[in-house]
Amino acid sequence: MKKKLFATTFSKLTVAYIFFGVIPLFVLGMLFFVRFSANIRETMIRNYAQINGYFARNVEDIIESADDAMGTLYDYETEDGDTLAAVLKDDSLSEGERAVHVVDALNQTMSQSSYIASTRFADYRGQIYSVYYNQEKTLRNDAESYTRMGLISADKMRDLRILGTTEESNICVNSDDFIFVLVRNYMDTTSMDRAYNTPLGILFVDMNVDVIGDLVQKVGLDKGNIYVCNPTDGNYLYSSNQKDYLDGRNPLGENVMSHLTGTEGYEKIDDNWVFYRKIRNTDEYAVLTVNDAEAMGYYFSNRTMMAVILLFSCVVLITLYIMFSNRMSAPIRKVREAMKEVEGGQMDVHLDINTHDEMEIIADGFNKMVEKLQDYINQVYVAQICQKDAELNALKMQIQPHYLYNTLDVIRMTALDQEDEKTAELLECLAHQLRYVMGEHNERIRLRDELQMLREYFVIMKVRYEGRINLHIQISNEDLDLYILKMLLQPVVENAIKHGLREKSGEGSVAIRVSRNEDILEIVVMDDGIGMEENQVRQMQEILDVPEIGYIGEDGHVSIGMKNVYDRIKLNCGKEYGFRVESVKGMGTIVSYRLPIWEEPEDVESSDR
Repeated sequence: MKKKLFATTFSKLTVAYIFFGVIPLFVLGMLFFVRFSANIRETMIRNYAQINGYFARNVEDIIESADDAMGTLYDYETEDGDTLAAVLKDDSLSEGERAVHVVDALNQTMSQSSYIASTRFADYRGQIYSVYYNQEKTLRNDAESYTRMGLISADKMRDLRILGTTEESNICVNSDDFIFVLVRNYMDTTSMDRAYNTPLGILFVDMNVDVIGDLVQKVGLDKGNIYVCNPTDGNYLYSSNQKDYLDGRNPLGENVMSHLTGTEGYEKIDDNWVFYRKIRNTDEYAVLTVNDAEAMGYYFSNRTMMAVILLFSCVVLITLYIMFSNRMSAPIRKVREAMKEVEGGQMDVHLDINTHDEMEIIADGFNKMVEKLQDYINQVYVAQICQKDAELNALKMQIQPHYLYNTLDVIRMTALDQEDEKTAELLECLAHQLRYVMGEHNERIRLRDELQMLREYFVIMKVRYEGRINLHIQISNEDLDLYILKMLLQPVVENAIKHGLREKSGEGSVAIRVSRNEDILEIVVMDDGIGMEENQVRQMQEILDVPEIGYIGEDGHVSIGMKNVYDRIKLNCGKEYGFRVESVKGMGTIVSYRLPIWEEPEDVESSDR
């Protein structure tokens, strides 16, 4: 059953489409749904927190404005230069004379803030004074509504106190407004001691609740309710519902009130979000509550519809795929059958597909491919293999001719000049090098053999350059038995002599340092020759990096041997290996090899020297 199910391209594509298309689409849709929901909630929380913060700051401004106005009571002076404290303590004044000064001071206080609706002052004798913007309002004869509060407790004697919102009709006649009251002790400032512990009266400042209502209108709250309350005593300064102003009501509830701690925060309590911020320098909190579902709005109310749409989309996609994939699979089956015939060696196969789409292009391409396949194998593929073999062989051998020509020329000149042991030494060195280069060896050779070949090469070069050049080799005994590609160092050393030391006046030297860096063999070839300009070094590296085997361009500082060495390293060791050229004009050149560490010869035969 399983074999039959997956025997056709149609069935495989269908299953793949479901597992790699529809299902991931559904999963991504659900993830998007969840993530989008979280983002919506985060945005909602941030927006409502900002709204409540803005509202709280404005309430703070209103209260601070009124509080600053209350402080001006201490700045009041009579025409004689007496303070209000002196007036209140002056027993020689009549009640009428004292009332004139107190009312004048209250008027001064009211003028300092547009938010103040009225002021009252109860002195330490029990006398009450009041001032109203609305002249039709008058103080009730019953003063018990505020004198019963008495003086503020000693521990809060200099603190601002805010009384909960109430109907102004409880305090004065001819009013149906709602107010909240700011209260401060007026202290005796005639001496420092009495200023901190001796109140002369209590100042009451009435604030119309409408000033907070105006702020609510400015914030543009569409959903939710805003409150200003004191969780300690349970009083409210403002509620979105005016009925909540009545004494004894607690619209937030004790549970919410108990969470109003700290400076600022938000919590989800039951199904409602509660955002709160403390009013600065008071015990009051600005509180915004909003129902979770209501705050999320249309999105959450329509999430079921979104899920249905997602499922319906998946079903439609599957149906459309089944309808069109059947039609597409027919030409695919034809191509599959034709490929089987070609696989069996039948080269006269011809596809006839007229779908006027990509499948027709594939069929035409298949027909052309079959017609030219045999020619391609014989003429192109085989030729390329031969060409690569020839390039590799040339890579190995092209180093020999120019080197032998130079060496023989040196020996010839030496033989003409003198017939002595020096010539014999040169001939011996040449013989060893010929045996090394042309002997039966694999690609890899011991590093000690390669360095010995360089020493013998330098015996010849020192004669040619009349002893002006020297060779220095730094290597550990352990590294001498490592293996590298044969003839890897000589072309670079030859290039250093030819282009670096030959033009230098006086003596010069080539230094070779071998070291390990983790799993990398580093060989550094340094000369103190004439060096190269920065642009010459850059051109040299560009030529070395050309992928074409044996390409040397027109740069005289890149020898055939150096290019071949670079290509051999890439071909035999990998693209991550090679060497880097650095040079400073007038100071010399450094060639840094980066090679793999080979500790095994891979059937490399030892040198017969």
